[in-house]
Amino acid sequence: MSITAQHVEAAAQAVTQVHEQAAEELPNLITVLEHFFPKSYLVHFLFSWENLVFSFLILGFITLQSIKAARKKEFLPKDLQTRWELVMEGLAEFVTGILGPRGMEHVPFLGTIFIYILLQNWLGLIPLMKSPTGAWSTTIALALITTVYIQWVGIKEHGFLNYLKHLAGNPVGILGLALIPLMLVINLSIEFVAVPLSLSLRLFANISSEDKLLYKFAELNVLYYGLPFFFQLFANVLVILFSFIQAFVFLLLSTVYISLILPHEHDEDHEAATEKSSSAIHSPST
Repeated sequence: MSITAQHVEAAAQAVTQVHEQAAEELPNLITVLEHFFPKSYLVHFLFSWENLVFSFLILGFITLQSIKAARKKEFLPKDLQTRWELVMEGLAEFVTGILGPRGMEHVPFLGTIFIYILLQNWLGLIPLMKSPTGAWSTTIALALITTVYIQWVGIKEHGFLNYLKHLAGNPVGILGLALIPLMLVINLSIEFVAVPLSLSLRLFANISSEDKLLYKFAELNVLYYGLPFFFQLFANVLVILFSFIQAFVFLLLSTVYISLILPHEHDEDHEAATEKSSSAIHSPST
């Protein structure tokens, strides 16, 4: 077999694998258009970037709803404004419960990333729509954005030199200086490799599995003339619940990672404890 023939066969196998993977998902509007208009350049372009298209669809929806809710502010909120305020109050309470009062400055980012992921997860439940988070390219992008934000918080809170010292393991003495290269490799691997991989792979694996679950139940409905329809409804309820859980887990882990990189007031706690002990010693005995 010639080299050219080998390349053709490898390309054919790759195309087959892509189609087999696509067959594990319910068809969406773009795949339907690609089926009926295979020679259209615009449709082919949309098909190549379908995850980005649906991501921008959710982004546009959030933007329009936010503008609409904020346009007419009322002292006694109604309808859309009430719902948005309830969501943001719940998110603010959760974040500040972990990060303390200063967590309010991180609520805009963490709240936005939570709502964005949640709506992307749920989008696949709408006919002819698709969950962009079912693709690793989407989840790794979200994880990298979160990682950059976490490291930016670390630099802002500690200062650049102290941030580098943190990455070097806060070396003390000759042994600490000798271990700087090793600590840099370990900390850089954790901060810039393990964290984004952990965030992205967990979300991708769960949402793509949910897409396959919905596809299999839909396939059973076709084969058995709709008899497993109630199982399909049950699967949809599970997807709604698990999609929320996955968005919440992403929010929780991101908040915890921020808490780990924030400066801890050990000195203030130590001083408070010392002052309390001192006052107890010098207080008159009863």
